[in-house]
Amino acid sequence: MRNNVYIGQLDARVSIIERTRTTSTTGEKTVVETLFNTVWARIDDVSGQEEEDGKVIALNVRKYILRYDPDLEMKTITDLYIQDMNDLYNIHSVSYIGRKEFIQLKCSKRE
Repeated sequence: MRNNVYIGQLDARVSIIERTRTTSTTGEKTVVETLFNTVWARIDDVSGQEEEDGKVIALNVRKYILRYDPDLEMKTITDLYIQDMNDLYNIHSVSYIGRKEFIQLKCSKRE
């Protein structure tokens, strides 16, 4: 089954933030966060879960589908995360839809 995506479904504006590790002149290691790109995306909620007695309080998993970007393909996914409104989502996996048409990012909410 093919996941059909239409350009009109990309109706949410999200930012992709990149974490870059740097070393200062004194040898201190720091992480600098910079805006990689702001894109239009389709958001699909995959799951949300709450447990009172367990360790997991809330788990929010989403899929973000956006247009293919060759610059994004060259990045290390663990150095990126998505800012959606005031929420932050870690990117866990990347898959491609079509022949370099769309990218699907599976993410979970940062706590």
